[in-house]
Amino acid sequence: MMEAEFSIRGMRFWIVDLAASRSLNVTVTECIPWRKRGGQALFEINGLEGDGAEAIEEMRSRPEIISVETSDVSEGRLVGSVAMRELWIIWTIVDCGCFLESAWSDGDGKAYFKVLSGSEGSLPELIRAISSKGMDIDIVRIARTADRPTVTRKQEKLVRLALERGFFDYPRRVTIEELARMSGISISTAAETLKRGERNILTAYFERKR
Repeated sequence: MMEAEFSIRGMRFWIVDLAASRSLNVTVTECIPWRKRGGQALFEINGLEGDGAEAIEEMRSRPEIISVETSDVSEGRLVGSVAMRELWIIWTIVDCGCFLESAWSDGDGKAYFKVLSGSEGSLPELIRAISSKGMDIDIVRIARTADRPTVTRKQEKLVRLALERGFFDYPRRVTIEELARMSGISISTAAETLKRGERNILTAYFERKR
């Protein structure tokens, strides 16, 4: 089984527009096809100011979105679910025999996707199918699942930020509270993500030394 990460520029997708208009990080963590052309998804928004009411209102105003429900609102972070009447990308991924792991946008005008292949040839078929729609697709990474990084994208991003800002220096030049604020997540989420990232990096390092 293979894993691919790619970006699409110029795609009309609510996560791209919302991330760009409000300087947010918007991630779809689960998504399934729904009602022939649409999709249902779980999402997470980070980097919010306030309770996120304006971001949710912007989502609800979009014609392709049927409903939005929120399940958790914390410091700078919002989690919820969304139903969409049109979502061609999830149907294309499934029709090509692949599985969506996650999708996200960081406000740079691109939608990023991480998918798993279900059978031999399914990834090339997916790339051709997306390109045939006139989309500007850029392949970021393709690897066998056995070679998948042990650190998640969120963990890697936070550990890198902590390293660059001096969290591991003595004395520390930045606190976990400041890292949480920079990342738009709660303090408890930042602490847990950083702890798991450190552990996964150390585990991978010593496994390679065996």
